[in-house]
Amino acid sequence: MKITKVVFGIVIVVIVIAAIAGYYLLQPPKEKEEEKPPVEEESLLIMGTTDSVESCLDPARAYDFFGWEIIQSLGSGLVEYRPGATGAPGDIVPALATSWSVSEDGKVWTFNLRQGVKFDDGTEFNATHVKYTFDRGISIADEDGPFVGIGYGDIIENVTVVSKYVVKFHLKIPFSAFLSLLACQASYIVDPKYAPFDAVVEYKEGDPRGSHPMGLGPYVLTKWERVAGKDTEMRLEANPNYWNATGGYPKTKTIIIKFYADSAGLALAIDAGEIDIAFRQLSATDINNLKTKTHLKVWEGTGAFIQYLVLQTKRPPFDNPKIRQAVAAAINRTAIVETVFLGQVQKLYSMIPVGMFGYKNAFLKLGDPNYALTRELLSQLGYNENNKLSFKLWYETSGHYPQSPQLAQMLKSSLEASGVISVELEGRDWAAYRVSRRNEEMDAYILGWYPDYIDPDDYIYPFLHSSGGSWLHHNYGNPWMDQLIEWARGNTTQSARENLYGQIQDLMVDDCPIIPIYQGSAWAVTKQDVKGIYLDITQSWRHWLVYREK
Repeated sequence: MKITKVVFGIVIVVIVIAAIAGYYLLQPPKEKEEEKPPVEEESLLIMGTTDSVESCLDPARAYDFFGWEIIQSLGSGLVEYRPGATGAPGDIVPALATSWSVSEDGKVWTFNLRQGVKFDDGTEFNATHVKYTFDRGISIADEDGPFVGIGYGDIIENVTVVSKYVVKFHLKIPFSAFLSLLACQASYIVDPKYAPFDAVVEYKEGDPRGSHPMGLGPYVLTKWERVAGKDTEMRLEANPNYWNATGGYPKTKTIIIKFYADSAGLALAIDAGEIDIAFRQLSATDINNLKTKTHLKVWEGTGAFIQYLVLQTKRPPFDNPKIRQAVAAAINRTAIVETVFLGQVQKLYSMIPVGMFGYKNAFLKLGDPNYALTRELLSQLGYNENNKLSFKLWYETSGHYPQSPQLAQMLKSSLEASGVISVELEGRDWAAYRVSRRNEEMDAYILGWYPDYIDPDDYIYPFLHSSGGSWLHHNYGNPWMDQLIEWARGNTTQSARENLYGQIQDLMVDDCPIIPIYQGSAWAVTKQDVKGIYLDITQSWRHWLVYREK
């Protein structure tokens, strides 16, 4: 009997234990909280550049490479490009949105938002912030900003909040590049606490947090110094509230950015070990020289940067398309590529970069160069060796673009080799150059372009459409060009879009308001122990992935 009781007791205990174990085994597994990898308290990298913030760090207004570089570190969008992107559709991955869907007509996009994300001040991110960002951006858009240059108001009808974590975009057209557009820095979400609805956030001396409206990015801005309107130093610190987007938490706690007056000073600084990274702009000679340094590593990446010559179409001499074509025919791209850039760039005969769908070497039909065509076209208008076409060619002098003075000099030599053109050079630092462009003082001027989003629309609409191209102040407008561009950006069939971009580029050669010159590569130089560099088709610099190898 005692044995029976004992056995019975043991059976009961076993049953209870089994029941308890079964209960826990049947429960759905809890999501493991993602642990933040330890960030070394003293980890620090110093980056050098000749670049600077063009205007501000507000996504609604900033429209320059370096401004977007910093915005990308301080903020985030609904989606983003994965590191190493090539331009393939699968390169766009979730960020603040975890998933999305689109209606059959391509005009309604629904996004499910990530939960538990906080701004750097602890405010929880939700759908109202998405609506506020785009409503605000379209409301305060001006000709110098991306919301006009890209044409957000021509694409987005409205944004509606479905629930706390669901938002809908209603489009005016079935815009084929919409996801790409949402991945660009102009689409980064702002914090209403720091982003007034009716005003742009400008630089505030001594107040780095009040100098930008983001707060969802891997870094916070703790220092931004300017002297006489020129950037001198910035400091980025890892954001303790960061939510771990693609690529993970910041691998380096502190990034210091130092600004140099020219490429020579930047090259000396990286060679001497004063900085860990040199990025934008190093001369071709410096790059070749630094390749020989065993203590340094030179990184080369995909080139989607282009440079081009803009002609003022509203007044003589460039109000005549024949004169614009004559100038295009006299450009010697081979000399520019080999002499100025030592073969580190490639000739470009289209506004759409080589390698991107829609590319067509349309400008090649005007020659490279074809001085006979230049003389023929100008002779019809009374120009010859004794009565030359004369104009001033403008270029920037402050390192915003690579080797601008040398490029301008080579363009002058190339054009004057025709025997019927005379060119005077005029240089301005970047701040003054922008003012001269806005005031329409320049008849012929060199500009460059880094992609906003990876689609041919981004190399066409902001330059050739009468609305999107207003920021250029070249006063070009052609109703047929506008129609072709609108059809191309609203069509979702790639074959149809390629056909339309072919027509657009042919018409561009006929009208010639802008002349493509070359397509560049992306270059960076670092100490040997610096890793995590991605120079992909987006041209984006991802500060949070860069680290010093131990």
